[in-house]
Amino acid sequence: MTESLSRARILCVGDLMLDRFVQGDVGRISQEAPVPVFRWVSERRMLGGAGNVIANLRALGATAALACRVGCDQEGEEAAALAAECGAELLAVRSSSLPTIQKTRFVAKGNHVLRMDREVVAPLSQEEEDELVSKIEARIADFDLVVLSDYAKGLLSRSFCERTIGVSSRAGKCVYVDPKGRDFRKYAGATLVKPNRVELEAACGVQFDASAPDFMEKVVAAARGLLADAGIKNAVVTLSERGMVYVPGGGGEAVWLPTECREVCDVTGAGDTTMSVLAAARAVGASFRDAMKVANAAAGVVVGKVGTATVSPEELKAAFAGGRSTPMSFEGKVMTLGELAGKVRSWQAGGLKVGFTNGCFDCLHCGHLSSFSQAKEHCDRLVVAVNSDSSVRRLKGPSRPVQDERTRTLVLAGLELVDAVVVFDGDTAMGVVEAIRPDVIAKEGYPIDKWPEARFVASYGGEAVTLKRVDGYSTSSLVGKLG
Repeated sequence: MTESLSRARILCVGDLMLDRFVQGDVGRISQEAPVPVFRWVSERRMLGGAGNVIANLRALGATAALACRVGCDQEGEEAAALAAECGAELLAVRSSSLPTIQKTRFVAKGNHVLRMDREVVAPLSQEEEDELVSKIEARIADFDLVVLSDYAKGLLSRSFCERTIGVSSRAGKCVYVDPKGRDFRKYAGATLVKPNRVELEAACGVQFDASAPDFMEKVVAAARGLLADAGIKNAVVTLSERGMVYVPGGGGEAVWLPTECREVCDVTGAGDTTMSVLAAARAVGASFRDAMKVANAAAGVVVGKVGTATVSPEELKAAFAGGRSTPMSFEGKVMTLGELAGKVRSWQAGGLKVGFTNGCFDCLHCGHLSSFSQAKEHCDRLVVAVNSDSSVRRLKGPSRPVQDERTRTLVLAGLELVDAVVVFDGDTAMGVVEAIRPDVIAKEGYPIDKWPEARFVASYGGEAVTLKRVDGYSTSSLVGKLG
């Protein structure tokens, strides 16, 4: 089933945010006031809120678009550019009176020092609502299923929800809702609502005791009452470490699935991943039970990562097959460029400094190991980009490489110093550097004026490090001796 998720076509409607992660150091207290001094090191921006839903869908290879509101500001332009970068379409109305929602997290050594929110919570104006409904109505036929991603920032008002669900229903499209707040009646007519335990408790005015023997029965009963009261057909309630439960309307049998997670690092964005995979699976014809299984497996993978993260098709396939692996395992360190970009964003969102180096690495020797060791002193995670076989032949001649790219990448992945490996086909690694934007770039013997990748990293505040060469070691000399 996991391979078929790329055929899904999902329209997401919801609150778009721009997430900023500012990495820095805190080493002293200000003399002006008893507050820490945060020294800026680097900065990352990515799609947040409903934007994380489409990022998850695109990571699966699915077609995704987001209907939303952005401000007439630079942040709105950046959000549109980020959506285009991940291959998603933005159906946006521009507000001249409200800013694009932006959440800025200041992170030092993996710890969040401060979060600063720039937002104005307000519903769409009548003109904006009419425009966005028209955009949805014009494109609804191009999608299999609609997801409402509500972050309680004003977009999904009762009026707008009613009109959007109406447009979707008339077009024969199911509507899945990731809810916020106590008023679930505004989602009346939706096919499915996916509250977590806290959201269900708030909406129903109850509290559940997870240790009680009748815990699951009370959750199911509360969900049934909520469905009947709100006029929604089905519910999937996510229960953190207790897994998730599907509650059909009309008295059908509930289905409970235990969690697939083995180790929790960070639950940020796990709900978006669950909804994305659940919707994609249902869009390509999976039963509710099977869709929950694959969504549950995806959630188990993503909470094992640091920061807001997505799940790759390969990770999902392994997890759904019952043999969950992570990109930190041996072969799992070898990634596609898309997988690597997501992993780097996840590391950086968790406050980790990402380093980068590249080369052919045809015959691994002590000089290479010294370079990796030096580079690792400047970062928490080290990415190594490897020239493809065709790239090596262009650079070194028809007799090279001695070892094919799969062998070279797996040997590198087996090193404890190396955290991720990617193959590139160009004559330079600039494409990889532009895609992942590392915090540190390191290489032997390259001055900045002859090192365009380093100049690019420096342009956004990153660090370029020239590594010391260990004399007496080179791949060419080794190949010559073997010949």
